[in-house]
Amino acid sequence: MNNDASDNEKSSSRKETPSIDGEDHESVSMYPSLPEGEGEDFDYGAFESPAKDIQASFLDPYAAEHSLVSDGEPPLQSEAFYPSDLPPWYEDEYYDDREWERLPRRFSAPIRFAIFSTVLIIAILLTYNFVRGWLDGQLDPPGLPGSELVIEIPQGATTDDIARILAENEIVENSTVFRYYLRFKDASDFRAGVYTFRINSAVWDARESLEAGPLEIIEERFFVTIPEGLTLKEMQTSLIAQLPSFDVQELSDAIFSSQTPVSFGEDWIAYIREGIFFPETYDVAENAMKDEQSLLNRMVVQFDLVARETGLANPPPELGVSPYEVLIIASLIEEEAQLDEDRAKISRVIYNRLELGIPLGIDATIVFALEGDRELSQSDLEVDSVYNTRIYTGLPPSPISAPGKSSIEAALNPKIGDWLYYVRTDAFGVGSHTFATTNQEFQEAVQVCVERDLGCG
Repeated sequence: MNNDASDNEKSSSRKETPSIDGEDHESVSMYPSLPEGEGEDFDYGAFESPAKDIQASFLDPYAAEHSLVSDGEPPLQSEAFYPSDLPPWYEDEYYDDREWERLPRRFSAPIRFAIFSTVLIIAILLTYNFVRGWLDGQLDPPGLPGSELVIEIPQGATTDDIARILAENEIVENSTVFRYYLRFKDASDFRAGVYTFRINSAVWDARESLEAGPLEIIEERFFVTIPEGLTLKEMQTSLIAQLPSFDVQELSDAIFSSQTPVSFGEDWIAYIREGIFFPETYDVAENAMKDEQSLLNRMVVQFDLVARETGLANPPPELGVSPYEVLIIASLIEEEAQLDEDRAKISRVIYNRLELGIPLGIDATIVFALEGDRELSQSDLEVDSVYNTRIYTGLPPSPISAPGKSSIEAALNPKIGDWLYYVRTDAFGVGSHTFATTNQEFQEAVQVCVERDLGCG
């Protein structure tokens, strides 16, 4: 009994620790148990460690994530713990750079330098090849030089002016490149005058032509004028009349062996040469008085120049026509219009009828089919020909004459309107047409044409 009571007293004298999970457990002391009878003489201080030493010598790296509840005394901080190069905003007292592990780099420094150098060299080579290829194309364009072209360098023209003139006439590819090339070669002070160049020339060939000087001024020069609206047959007659030294057969052969416009590409009937010799006034040197081919080639080159100036080489997509079809429409306008202000309206009538699938009804195409300029009879109007636009819808297969620049511009820029008819009435001046949207309005205008005897009777 005494032993049990003594045990109970010892048990009750110990401070019981509450259970965390709600169940009662026997309290466990944090100090080692001692043999009975030796507790009074044992020095517990030998096991105690000052809190300050523990705080200063041991820092829990996970304390930032699992903070302990403070029992009132703030933790001590050791100023000697922080490295001197930490940023001022860093305030984590538990940071210890000894816990970080430095991973080795994937590649060594020499290998990284070699990779960087290789990529840099490849980029430089690609850039160099691209720039060099582009520059070579500007200095010497691909393809052979084209036909000869006579260019006049005006008095007082600078090197920049000459470069611009040659680039505009497609003698050289790029005016800026040609200008810097001349400066690099110290070429300047070219004389004013008439020069002969070749289209699509290299810059050094153009420079040689300039350095050779202008052509000698010919005291006696002959000028040949080809008016707008002539057919090939009429053009031959006009050339023979103005240049008696031309041979009729050689002129006919030169027409079909002449160069063709580059503005059409390949989307045209190449064996029909109608309309490709641009109507203009040309000067003919004395030594070319018998060179039919040279003059015809110049007329084709002039056509290409006008085609680029007007936009015929690249018609607006909304028109839905090819460059060659633009030339056909321009030839119809040339034959129908007598006043410039009517050209764009006639162009609109043609496009409106093409869109609706209505025959154009242009009698000038029938005149072309019959190869004569005469008043048409009823039987003529019924002739079975693809050029009879009273019978067949759509455009005729080729131009019916050589149109001028104003007709080409009208074919590319039709005036906005819904007209479907036109007839000459001279209501707005001699040669003017009246435009109508309905057949009734058209018949009323036709009656005015008949009364004034303007070719409708």
